[in-house]
Amino acid sequence: MFVFWKDVWYIFHKVAKSNQSVFPARRHSKKGKGFFIMKKLTALLLSLCMVLTMACATALAEGKTASATAEGFGGGSVMVTLSVDGDKLVNVEIDATSQTDSIGGAAAKVLAEQMLANNSVEVDGVTAATVTSDAVKAAAAAALAELGLTNADLAKVEAAEKETYTDLTCDVLVIGTGAAGGAAAMAAAEAGAKVIAIEKLATIGGTSAMAGGGIAAPESSEQKKYGIEDTCEAYVDLWVEYNHNEYFREDSGMDEDRIRFVVGQAAGLIDWLEENGFEFGRPMSFDLIEGVDRFHYASNGKPTDLLYAKNQELGVEYWLETKATALLTDENGNCIGATVEKDGQTFNIYAKGTVLATGGFGNNQEMMERFTPVDAAQVAYFYGSAGQTGEGILMAEDIGAAVYEKGARLGMSYVVGDGTNAELTSLGGPWSQAPIVDNTGVRFVNEYCHSLNYPSLIYRHAAPYYCIYGSDREDYAAILANNVDDPAVTSADTLEELADKLGFDKQAFLDCIAVYNAAKDTGVDAAFGARVDFMNFATVGPFYAVQIAPQYTGTIGGVVTDTSAQVLRADGTVIGGLYAAGEASNGALYDLVYMSGSSFLNALSMGRIAGENAANQQ
Repeated sequence: MFVFWKDVWYIFHKVAKSNQSVFPARRHSKKGKGFFIMKKLTALLLSLCMVLTMACATALAEGKTASATAEGFGGGSVMVTLSVDGDKLVNVEIDATSQTDSIGGAAAKVLAEQMLANNSVEVDGVTAATVTSDAVKAAAAAALAELGLTNADLAKVEAAEKETYTDLTCDVLVIGTGAAGGAAAMAAAEAGAKVIAIEKLATIGGTSAMAGGGIAAPESSEQKKYGIEDTCEAYVDLWVEYNHNEYFREDSGMDEDRIRFVVGQAAGLIDWLEENGFEFGRPMSFDLIEGVDRFHYASNGKPTDLLYAKNQELGVEYWLETKATALLTDENGNCIGATVEKDGQTFNIYAKGTVLATGGFGNNQEMMERFTPVDAAQVAYFYGSAGQTGEGILMAEDIGAAVYEKGARLGMSYVVGDGTNAELTSLGGPWSQAPIVDNTGVRFVNEYCHSLNYPSLIYRHAAPYYCIYGSDREDYAAILANNVDDPAVTSADTLEELADKLGFDKQAFLDCIAVYNAAKDTGVDAAFGARVDFMNFATVGPFYAVQIAPQYTGTIGGVVTDTSAQVLRADGTVIGGLYAAGEASNGALYDLVYMSGSSFLNALSMGRIAGENAANQQ
């Protein structure tokens, strides 16, 4: 290569000295000195092209690796590293640690497998993980481009012949693989039943996999181990008290006896989970008023992952990307299984007992309008599994199941802006403890009590709502100053100017903020009794108002069941062979206020009961 470049330099040097064109005019009939110089230069340039081509070909044959990133869910970065040998993908590594582990993270694994199997980066996205899927595919295409390739340069792989499915038979069919479905499958398998668990998504867990995993469990062995005093009755009393607020609905379906029954299962549930691989540390407090350490978190993994691992040991057969479309009944109206779809094929799964663990309907707008109507001006954001489309409830209703018509949104917090600005979200949402005002500028809640405030945000009919910030906290002030162009943020040098910009009742707004700020000196929130050590005062300008909106992760309602988890008709009779647990049947537990830790308590307890009874179904 050194000789090559030396020759090129020599030729150009000679041309320059002789004042001859490298490209002599065509009218010259004689092959002069310039012609021969040009001939040699052309040969050298062709040699260079051959050398570079050979180098590229050698690198391609020996294998090349490149990485690229793209923006995924919540603004987090997704990195894809591809290794190519010739025209084949030999390795695909996806770093999706910035994504929700059980959704985006699980989807990344599926996509990596699909890319390798199909020798292509243009694969189908994973349902319920669309944003992460798009990011992975974009990053993969960019990584190929880094290698000087496109997807068309990869060898085409013939599609594998699709498996043909026929009808199946089992003892217990579990529809859904969240906490309720996992517990039902585990209990049924422990009882000796042959269990099939189906999941319409490509990943297990549903909304349960997205949740924190805390189980509220009074009187547990773990509490006793650490000397924590607690009673089921105290928890039930608090539960009922929280729900009986100014927005309480007498006809909601909330049943104090059912609450007491579910709470009574808590201690035994913790023991059962520990027997099946769960490891719990010291219970923690998450209740914002009472402060009892009754929240049990598994220290060795997410509940859905632990249930899945145990169920595999027990021989539970999992079918992913398999959607139930209808429940099957016999001549007496008893449920005998379900019709399902997979890979474009329809077949039946027959079972002695069928458990609906399909979750709620938060991602089904039509059902939301039917069961949880709210003021049209009230914006609320859903942050649950995309699989929460409610078809399990509708399928049960189709065969005569009664449903809770007075449903509600299951939520405990709000989102900052529309939830897509990662910097604004980093303010901490409800945990920032900034004063909340309504569209008149009036403060109306104790901001410390997140879940208790939720009904007010939904049913006060005074949207939009705002969090008010000063520049008292430098970290918050820097974030807000950097996002003044976001539509959710309004800034002003003074509180008076802020009130004018938002059309508040100026004096009412100023009075509210003055009372709030006074707690900084008095140590007491005279208006709502918020914990002063958590208050975020607004005394220093510039000032900011950030629009917020309620966030819900699920729904309250579903099919009506008894304490055996059996699904009931409107006349109170049982639909034989059909059970339901979790969010598919939680309407008896709440009016409008969700109790932290109760969702997992209900799902796991009633799922366990449903699985045991389904296994014993004759």
